[in-house]
Amino acid sequence: MTRRERLVLLASTIGFSMVLLDTTVVNVALGSIARDLSAGPTTLEWVANAYTLVFAGLLLSTGLAADRLGARAVFLAGLGTFAAGSVAATLAPTAAALIAAQAVLGVGAALVLPTSLSLLSQVFEDPARRVRAVGVWAAGSAVSFATGPVLGGLLIEQAGWRSIFVINLPLAAVAAGLALTQIGGRAAGAARPAAPLNLGPQAAAVAMLLALTFGLVQSGADGWGSGRVVFALGLAAALAVGLVVRERSSDRPLVPRALTRDPRFTGATAGGALLNFAFYGELFFLSLFLQQDRGLDALETGLAFLPQPLLFIAVAPLAARLLARGPRLPLAVGAGISVVGSLILLGVDSGSPYGVLMAALALNGIGGGFAIPAVTGAVMGSAPTALAGIASASLNAGRQVGGVLGVAVLGGIATAGGHVAPAAMHDAAILAALGLAMASALAFTLRPPAPVAVGEAVLAGTR
Repeated sequence: MTRRERLVLLASTIGFSMVLLDTTVVNVALGSIARDLSAGPTTLEWVANAYTLVFAGLLLSTGLAADRLGARAVFLAGLGTFAAGSVAATLAPTAAALIAAQAVLGVGAALVLPTSLSLLSQVFEDPARRVRAVGVWAAGSAVSFATGPVLGGLLIEQAGWRSIFVINLPLAAVAAGLALTQIGGRAAGAARPAAPLNLGPQAAAVAMLLALTFGLVQSGADGWGSGRVVFALGLAAALAVGLVVRERSSDRPLVPRALTRDPRFTGATAGGALLNFAFYGELFFLSLFLQQDRGLDALETGLAFLPQPLLFIAVAPLAARLLARGPRLPLAVGAGISVVGSLILLGVDSGSPYGVLMAALALNGIGGGFAIPAVTGAVMGSAPTALAGIASASLNAGRQVGGVLGVAVLGGIATAGGHVAPAAMHDAAILAALGLAMASALAFTLRPPAPVAVGEAVLAGTR
């Protein structure tokens, strides 16, 4: 690699790693946030979900924005937005202000994630060097995923929960400085003439997700018969029907019909959403359980979660080899292993040894390490080269939506009594296992695609 290519790779990796870091460190901070801002379980669900909700809602449009404005411009806008959200979160005087800041961070994340990859595609013109760059990019993001809970716990113990947002500022500054000085040429301008942005349907999709999440989250506090819960869920249903009708009749659907008519794409996207439903939901309620019931501090909580991401990374090479033969086996087996991990949570209570929880986390890590690259491989294998960007964006949007619903539904069940009680947590774990079993069953709807490039599978699977 040339010096310029190495520096662009560094900027891209920092940007993507920063986005991933925020998805894990906030969960470790929930106990501290609850005490400092007097936040109850419902409020904490919004703290966790505001980031992911906005992130998911905007992913389908940010790729088109990069086409119109240039990858560098959108990447820099994303870094600036992420930094502004980090400042707002650091200074947040109330839980409501923190939720708003998390939403701003979600906007920044949606701008940074797709453009961090676009920059590599445009700057690394040699295919061999591009594949190596993608591997480094994916590895860097995987390391941030693995170390996020521990780093977050260490920062919280030493400097308080606000420090997890302060650390974003130097990272964003370094990435922005490198992008400004090292990226030029076609990466700095519009890549090609782009289709107009579908702002109306995009806004309707975000509104639908917001209404659905609000209804699910508030149902735990207000009850299913509450007027505002019924209204929110009814609005979500109406918007969903409207979007389906619009997508069927439009000549410019948000997701091209060449993808939505392919069972590999639809099955794998649904499978990815179900995987994140279980994994994000469990991460939320287990974080609270460890801090509320077991009395662990933030650092101890981060260390307790370490088996899951480490084993996720450890099985990645084997998962990539299996994926070359098709996505069915790794998705079916991986999701099945995670079902067992979730069911082991039924043995976790106030007095159980840590080894029981460690076994559950370990199996979820192994299962996720096989299953997540599999759904990515199926989606990328179903997409023509010209639609690879929107296919990847759709998969990641679906996964983020699954994560939002996992926190809302599983978190609501586990915290129904105002805190995480073992019996309620067991109910949530059963529902998570059911979602994972459905993801495993979806594997049998996927016909074998053409072999998937390992770099592409591992790359998108880390998002």
